[in-house]
Amino acid sequence: MANEARSSTRNTCPHCGKPPGLRFWYLLPSGNSRRVLACAACGGIYDLSDASKMASIMGGLLGIGPGIYALGKIVKLGHGSVIYTVAGTAVAAAFFMIGSLLLGWITQRLVPKAPGQPPRR
Repeated sequence: MANEARSSTRNTCPHCGKPPGLRFWYLLPSGNSRRVLACAACGGIYDLSDASKMASIMGGLLGIGPGIYALGKIVKLGHGSVIYTVAGTAVAAAFFMIGSLLLGWITQRLVPKAPGQPPRR
């Protein structure tokens, strides 16, 4: 591992320095502490840094505030009907996801993982 190329930017593979093929849903908060992702270019395994994961959670929490406000407005507009409640809940979930993805993307940093776990493609 000592002679491997190090990435020069925050969103490239920590092994080869090329784009790793990171999917956007990997930036959402995950309860899986043993998550392992594989680089599409070199097959090296990596994950998001802990700071990126925490920022993603914080972004979701910041996004849920306006989401809950929008939920209340939508339900009030529909006089509490089921359709408006479901639509408001979807809007609140979208606000959570947008906030989470935004802060996760801004703070994105990839770190190498130790071998021993099968990579997720």
